[in-house]
Amino acid sequence: MERYFFNHRDAEGHLETDIDGIVLPSLNTALEEASFAARSALALADDPTGGCFEIEDGGRRLLARLPYALATDPDSDA
Repeated sequence: MERYFFNHRDAEGHLETDIDGIVLPSLNTALEEASFAARSALALADDPTGGCFEIEDGGRRLLARLPYALATDPDSDA
């Protein structure tokens, strides 16, 4: 099993570095974890938001980026 790190870059480009990581069986599982975290962030958002999870392996090599965004509905009055 491999340790994966989930760095988070917000919509303004600020990076929050994951210093602990999580031990998971595969990159696919790491992608599922990042996808769950992104969906959770969007579900809690009151305003348009976005960001990106950057998944690194135990050697801190970038393996994947998972961007996400919530925009306002163009047909809404908000």
